[in-house]
Amino acid sequence: MKKMFLATCLLAASVFAAPSAEDVKAVTEKPAVEAKTAVTKAKTATTKKKAKAKAKVEKAADNAKATAAAADTKAQEAAKATEAAKAEAADAKTEAKAAVAEKAQAADAKAQETNKAVEAKAEAAKTEAAAAEVKAEAAVAEQAQAADAKAQEANKAVEAKAEAAKTEAAPVAEVKAPAEPVAEAKAQEAAPAVQVSTAVEATSEPAATEPASTAGRKKKKMIENAVFTVNEIDFDINADFELEAGKVFWTSESDENSDNLETWNGKANLAILAETNNFKGKLAVAFYPTDLRDDNAKGETGAAEDYFTLDEAWAYQGNNWFSFKVGRWDNTDKNGDYFGGYIDGYLNGFLSTQDPENQFEFGFVPTENMDIALSFISKSTHLNKGDLRLVFNFHDLPSLELLEFQLGYRSNVFDKVHDSDAKIKHNASLKVRAPIIPNFFTAFGEAALLDISDDLAVPFTLGVEFNFKTVDRVILEAECLSNRRKHGYFEGNPKHVRALLGAIYVEKALTDRFSLSAGYHSYGATKDFMLSGNLVGRIN
Repeated sequence: MKKMFLATCLLAASVFAAPSAEDVKAVTEKPAVEAKTAVTKAKTATTKKKAKAKAKVEKAADNAKATAAAADTKAQEAAKATEAAKAEAADAKTEAKAAVAEKAQAADAKAQETNKAVEAKAEAAKTEAAAAEVKAEAAVAEQAQAADAKAQEANKAVEAKAEAAKTEAAPVAEVKAPAEPVAEAKAQEAAPAVQVSTAVEATSEPAATEPASTAGRKKKKMIENAVFTVNEIDFDINADFELEAGKVFWTSESDENSDNLETWNGKANLAILAETNNFKGKLAVAFYPTDLRDDNAKGETGAAEDYFTLDEAWAYQGNNWFSFKVGRWDNTDKNGDYFGGYIDGYLNGFLSTQDPENQFEFGFVPTENMDIALSFISKSTHLNKGDLRLVFNFHDLPSLELLEFQLGYRSNVFDKVHDSDAKIKHNASLKVRAPIIPNFFTAFGEAALLDISDDLAVPFTLGVEFNFKTVDRVILEAECLSNRRKHGYFEGNPKHVRALLGAIYVEKALTDRFSLSAGYHSYGATKDFMLSGNLVGRIN
């Protein structure tokens, strides 16, 4: 019994002394729970660090965008500066065209310097923008690398803690705690800065270079000092008044009227001009007051009312080889003042001009030594009549560089279209001009065939022109027309008509506002002579 009692006690002691299953389970699971908690805390820390890294990356990207925007603003300012420089260069070009050659060269130099400065500014802006872009990209990359490194360090720490917990719990039970991979932070690329174009348009000279002879024969600019400019079109306004007086020295005839002056008239002129590189236009009106109006050479007063005439209204456009002109103007084309310009009808007189006509004119420059003007002219109200006018101008001919020639022809050939019985007249002329001493002495002459097919008349004129410092121009000229009385090219008493006529013309600018021209010449086509004077006062 004693042995059984002892055995029972030992069995009971062994049973009570053994650990319970719950205790064993608690001892086994405790390290795993602690490891899981550590992993969870590590994930939370990693998430926070990722968020902070992302925020830093976004902030760096925003800073890069702001830097790029500032660079873009600077680029736009550089572009504005470029446009302003273009406008300044265009203004320099316009001023250079109106100035003499030396001022033009200075303006070109200034435009080139401006272009260089603009290019330098644009290049600097471009460099600055590129530097800002590179700096922004470097900053973003640096921030991204730092955030990635921190995330990797946090991930390593979490993995180390989990490994340690796993090692501690290994004797009891195997615990699996796989850690989720940490996403790498991706840096956002900064927006590229705006590229600034450094190309500056050429504003000084056209690409094509004209031949020297072509450039040399270009006419002087119509507008030297524009009143205002709109869309690169120069505008000018000319306003002046004229007073003309004339006294006849009677020798062959008696002075029937005994007037103080045989000529006493005046008018006011107003003209508006427009001009660009290849365009010209003009509108000119003359106003005649009643008491300063002569209807003919005898000085008879006309209708008792003021009136005005439209003397010019035309537009011209062309290039180096072709031009077109349409409108209304007169074809007065004389070498001197008193005689000449025969193809448009015989006319002589002090400051005499042809009547304005409605015209279409086509200009051609087939060679460097010749230009052609072809005109269609009509003054008929219903276009029942019309003239053809053709002019050839020759200059710089080989071995004849000193001489300038003009061959002209005019006929009313279009009168036949409406009236088959119309009388057709043909006029032709040849002009020669020789600037023997440039800007000082010039000789000229003209011969013509008037009304070739019916009543042929052959007038010719010779003259010389002098230019002095004290007197602007002095012209001496003479005309000869045999059988003048027969052909009817005269005014006055037919008994006193002369074949040979002469005139002296003098022109002088008194001030920058007033100029005076005077002439002593044959009166009409008679033996008497007349002294004439014309005073011009410029208002603008």
